[in-house]
Amino acid sequence: MSVSKWVVVKKQWCDILQDEAELMEHRVYPDSVLPDTEPFRVIARKCTAAINCNLVGCQCKWAFTNADIDRFA
Repeated sequence: MSVSKWVVVKKQWCDILQDEAELMEHRVYPDSVLPDTEPFRVIARKCTAAINCNLVGCQCKWAFTNADIDRFA
């Protein structure tokens, strides 16, 4: 049985929201680690501030308002 969990991969201050935002990955870890295999698979990514950014019209890939602007890059 594999294990999946959300993991924070980056934190940064958002000047627009005046709050900290976290970029998270939903990772799936295999039952056992085999040689020459990935230790986990990323199946999704999200930002903890995505809904608030979307509501204020912030242009960002993670708020789903502009795929060309990645504020975590």
